[in-house]
Amino acid sequence: MRTLHCIAAAALLLLSVFAVPAKAASAGTPAGAADSAGTPVGTKISFSSLDVSHPRQVYGTLYLPGGASGPCPAVVIVHGTAGIDARGALYRQPLLNAGIAFFEVNFKTGIYTSPMDRPPLDTFLPLAFAALKQLRSLPSIAPNRIGIMGFSLGGAITLRTALESSRKMWMGDEKGFAVHAGFYPVARAFIPKIKSGDELTGAPIIVFYGTEDVYGDGSAIPELKRLLADKFKFNLITYEYPGAAHGFNLNAPPLTYSDPAAKNGRGYMAYDAAATSDSLPKLIDFLRANLAAK
Repeated sequence: MRTLHCIAAAALLLLSVFAVPAKAASAGTPAGAADSAGTPVGTKISFSSLDVSHPRQVYGTLYLPGGASGPCPAVVIVHGTAGIDARGALYRQPLLNAGIAFFEVNFKTGIYTSPMDRPPLDTFLPLAFAALKQLRSLPSIAPNRIGIMGFSLGGAITLRTALESSRKMWMGDEKGFAVHAGFYPVARAFIPKIKSGDELTGAPIIVFYGTEDVYGDGSAIPELKRLLADKFKFNLITYEYPGAAHGFNLNAPPLTYSDPAAKNGRGYMAYDAAATSDSLPKLIDFLRANLAAK
């Protein structure tokens, strides 16, 4: 998994130009707070990995919907290999408008600097479940209505947290995430887990992908959908976008780069406005329905 949809260092640098850093505030930031420009202001929360042998320190920025009268549902947002960028910001306000808290985590800083030194995917699972535990400790969050969503690397993490073996390893007898939403999650790396006997937690899963994804989701997602239906009678909800590439919802110039995990060792990302526009309300409707949000 070290080479899972890696982005070359030069590509990473270019993508960082389009990154949108989260605005952090003190722990006392009120729900729905915004700055003078109307941009939501979040609360920076630090937490540790559940892996005591590697107690990595990470953080996330929590944004709460305005006007919440009680504990609200929440979603953990996990970035791609390049780190936090405009993709998270794209979905933040729509989730807040739907009454869903938005917890955007940073699993890059202090852990890896580029695709070349990024650790295996298993490294991120105790971080993802640590984020779940952190949210459950907050009185403003409904503990059993917390989901996870991610892009590329974050999408792969999202799928892996849907495995019962992952949940049991890091959560014990506690429930896992209530819902999973992945964007182009490089499903070909997930399929062998299912074929080898891993089971799902049973939480709903939705996946968005393009047919021209150079990491193979155009064929891997349909295969995964059939596999889950055959083995578990599980309905993987999928939305396919003909002609769309990897990273279709990152509003940036098209990018070609070297990556041994991609087809022929060449990665490609390109924005698709139509796919992005179509995915947004479908995602919100799915999260609203499964998290019982407003």
